[in-house]
Amino acid sequence: SGEIMIRFSPLIILTPVAILNATSSEENVNYISDMAWNYSLYTIQQLGPAFIKLCQWAATRRDLFPPHVCDRLAQLHDATFVHDWKHSHEILSEAFGENYDNDEILFDRNSTAARGMGLKINPKDVIGSGSVAQVYKGSMKWNGVEQSVAVKVLHPNIHVRVDRDLQLIKRAASLINAIPLTMIEMLNLPQVAENFSNIMRNQLDLRNERDHLDRFGNNFAPSSDTDFSKISFPTPLLADANCLVEDYEDAAPMSNFLYDDSEEGMKLRRQLAGPLLRAFLKMVFMDNFVHSDLHQGNVKVRKCSVQQPSSFWNWTRADDGNDNNCVDKYTIVFLDAGIVTELKKQDQQNLKDLFKAVITNDGKEAGRLMISRAKYERCSQVEGGIETFSKGIEDIVSEFHDRRKQGLTLGVVRIGTLLSRVLDLCRVHGVEIDPAMSNIVMSTLVLEGLGRTLDANLNLIDIALPFILGRGKV
Repeated sequence: SGEIMIRFSPLIILTPVAILNATSSEENVNYISDMAWNYSLYTIQQLGPAFIKLCQWAATRRDLFPPHVCDRLAQLHDATFVHDWKHSHEILSEAFGENYDNDEILFDRNSTAARGMGLKINPKDVIGSGSVAQVYKGSMKWNGVEQSVAVKVLHPNIHVRVDRDLQLIKRAASLINAIPLTMIEMLNLPQVAENFSNIMRNQLDLRNERDHLDRFGNNFAPSSDTDFSKISFPTPLLADANCLVEDYEDAAPMSNFLYDDSEEGMKLRRQLAGPLLRAFLKMVFMDNFVHSDLHQGNVKVRKCSVQQPSSFWNWTRADDGNDNNCVDKYTIVFLDAGIVTELKKQDQQNLKDLFKAVITNDGKEAGRLMISRAKYERCSQVEGGIETFSKGIEDIVSEFHDRRKQGLTLGVVRIGTLLSRVLDLCRVHGVEIDPAMSNIVMSTLVLEGLGRTLDANLNLIDIALPFILGRGKV
C-alpha cells in the first residue's frame, strides 16, 4: 500500500494542474492531460499484472466509467511492457531444449520428444505484450509444412509479482469487509478477491490455455470438411507451463470494421454481427464454456476467398472470361483464451429463464425459481422477502419486454444492463449467485457493445431463442 501511494503521489500535482488548464488553450489541456494519463498508465504497469488486469476490466465497463477514461485504460490491452529476448530464450530452452531452433530437432506437442521441426523466432518480432505474457511471431515446420506461429512467453518473475499483488488485493478486501455495514457485507469482497485470484493463477500455466483452445476448437469445429468456418480459434502446437506455441492468425482487428459507414462497409458489419453474437450465445447456453477476456484486441477478422460450387451460372460466367468463381468470406477469430468461465448448472438455468421471461413477460416466476435454486438466500427469512425479490425481477423483465413494440434489437435492448440489474437485486436481497456470473455479465457487455456497433438493428431475441432451446447454430 505504501508503494501504491508513493507511485501515484505525482498525480497530486498533475491532476489539479490538468483541471486548472481546462480553461486554457486546447493544446495545453491535451499536453497536461496526456502527461497525467501517461504517468498513470506507466504506474499501473509498474504495480504489477493483477493491477493491469483490473484496469483492463475497467476499460470494458463503459456503463460505469466515462468513455475517455475507458479509452485511456484500453491502451493497457496491448501497450504493456516488453521483456527482453534473453528471458524468452531461457524459457524456450527450458521447455524444448537449448537447440529448439535447430531444424534437426523434433518436437512433440506435449513434450520434447521427436515429431515436428525447429522453432525460429526473430527477437524483434514482438506482436503483443499483455499483463501476464508476451507474444512473438515465428515459424516452424509442423508435419513437414513450414508455417507461421505465435509464441507466447510468460513475463519474468510473474509468479512472484502476481502473488504480491493478490495478497495486497485480498488484504484490502478483508479490511473493507470488516466495516460493519450491511451493504459492504453483501458485496462479499473476500469471495470476489478469491475468484479474481483463481482467474489470475490459472493464467500462469499456459497449458491451461492450450486445453481451453482445444476445447473451443472442438466446440466450433465445422460439421464437415466442406463447411466454411465462421468462428475460429488458434490451434495450439506446443505447450509448457511458461510458454505456448500456436498457429499464427493473419487477421485484422475487429476495430478496423466498426466505423466503416460506406454501403459496402455497412454490409460487411451486418455480416459480422450475427456470427459474433451467435458464437457468444453458443458458449453461454449450449457449451457452458465461455471466453471471458473478450476485449476488442482479442477479437479479429480473417478474410479468405472461397471457391463457389459449380453451377450452370458459374460455367456461363467462365465462358465470359471470368474463370475466378471465388467469393470473399470472413471468419471471426477469438484470441487469448486464458480466461474462461463455466457456470454452475442452476446459474446457467437462471440465465435461460431470464431470457425466456423477457419473451413471455413472466419475470415473477423467474424470480421464484432463482430463489428456489440458490444455495443461500435471505428472502425466505424476511416477511414478504420472496414476493419483494420476485416483484423486482418482474419489474426489470417487464421493462425490457415492453420494448418489444420497438423491436428487441441491439439498438433498443441492453441485455448486459438487464443482467447487471438482476445481479444487483440478488446482492441487495442476499440471493447467492456464483461469482463466475459476473464474468458472464462483463463478457456480455463487451460483446453486446461490439454487436451494437456493427449492426444496431440485429434482433436479439431472434438470435437468442434457438440457443436458449439448445438448437442454435453459428
